Amino acid sequence: GGKPMKNTINIAILIFLFQLYLAFTIVVLLLDNREPAETFAWIFLFVIMPGFGFVIYLVFGRNWRRTYDQKGRMSQGAAKSLVTLFKPLKEVQEDKSKSLDHSENRTEEDLSTLLYNNSHALLTTRNKVEIFHEGKDKFNLLKQDLLSAKKFIHMEYFIWRSNDDLGREIRDILIKKANEGVEVRILYDFSGCFFTLSTFYIHKLRKNNIKIYPFFNYLSPFKWHTFNYRNHRKIVVIDGEIGYTGGMNLGQEYIDGGKKFDFWRDTHLRIEGEGVSILQAVFAIDWHNTTSKDNMMDEKYYPKIVCEDDSYDLVPIQFPTSGFDSQWASILHAYFSMITMAHKNIYITSPYFVPEPSMLTALKTAAMRGVEVIVLITGVPDQKVPYWAAYSYFEELLKAGVRIFHYKKGFLHSKVFSIDGHVSSIGTANLDIRSFKLNYEINAVIYSKEVTKEVDNQFQIDLSHSKELVLSDLNNLSVMVRLRNSLVRLISPIL
Repeated sequence: GGKPMKNTINIAILIFLFQLYLAFTIVVLLLDNREPAETFAWIFLFVIMPGFGFVIYLVFGRNWRRTYDQKGRMSQGAAKSLVTLFKPLKEVQEDKSKSLDHSENRTEEDLSTLLYNNSHALLTTRNKVEIFHEGKDKFNLLKQDLLSAKKFIHMEYFIWRSNDDLGREIRDILIKKANEGVEVRILYDFSGCFFTLSTFYIHKLRKNNIKIYPFFNYLSPFKWHTFNYRNHRKIVVIDGEIGYTGGMNLGQEYIDGGKKFDFWRDTHLRIEGEGVSILQAVFAIDWHNTTSKDNMMDEKYYPKIVCEDDSYDLVPIQFPTSGFDSQWASILHAYFSMITMAHKNIYITSPYFVPEPSMLTALKTAAMRGVEVIVLITGVPDQKVPYWAAYSYFEELLKAGVRIFHYKKGFLHSKVFSIDGHVSSIGTANLDIRSFKLNYEINAVIYSKEVTKEVDNQFQIDLSHSKELVLSDLNNLSVMVRLRNSLVRLISPIL
């Protein structure tokens, strides 16, 4: 009778330790004051993965913002609000009615005010914009612009591939320019480039006086807690006069689809004019917070802004930025507001669709009040888990009147949002919780009928290469597939 008694005691001790572990982890979690859905998602992980779940939480889920804010970093809005040369833009911001299409519903002015208040995104008005819908067009022109650089080249990418044709070509151009005396600075995301950017490539650049640093090197003993915070931005600034931003990283697959895909569909912007100085300011913040080197607030990096300059079109643009240390989830606010402000149509393109609860409600509400709402996501996924999670949201959206399409021509990586033929957003932020709350992102919100018309025309072309999802498609899914999708949805707040 001794052995059963001993087993019973051991089981009782294990149950007690498990309850103690749960109590401790839940208290730690509650003190973070997260959304209830996110809190329950972590508790679910703690239960099904005792011990290891808490380790995952410390690396991926812990809110390190309070600790992080004490380290003398420059805030996301600092350069944009403090640099004196932006004073003319502040005057434009204060008198938006002169710069924006003052339509009856005040959509543009209200959105502009929101983005200034939540991320210090100054309104720039004198801009020339070119949109790229395919990688080969973007990179052909980028290479020309790099070769034309006279003073400096600043580049920031989430993924930078060193071992393909494009990576080698860009490397040779940058070395050539550095040897001509052009300042070259590169930031890359440590996570995004972990398997794509070789040490040999980096050393070769550094040997040629090119400054290149990893944003958040979490292998450093003092930075391991930043493992889950990625710099997902894509920014290039050349001489303070030409800027690029959008969805495309630096890799051959953006041109030809690479080994995995027949075609890669993406959207990127080339900008000349006032907006370039804002892109430079965002780069300056990231550079300072990574390296603590160079005075990137020096006026030589920012051409003098003259708001009466008629050499550029009147294309008003704001650049909301967000990161885990931002006070507000500004890009989430932007998307949510665009949905609630729309009267005619909402067109959304995103490779991933894991919506934040408020956005899900806003989309359903918009469709039910008669707005045409179309969501286009990739039908050829590169990551299965968010693709499965998306399916769990589709039924309620379809029943509310939202139309959903899967792009079938290749991999769809664009992050584009447009409403009512007036306002469009092109940027780096996917429509998922990671982009809204964890990653460093930047979007260009453009107040232009002409630009939005081009965006909408491309959207219709993309729909012609897509398959519409209907309720019967969901009903035909097996019970096991539906269960898998629902389980993945449980952890979607922490993906």
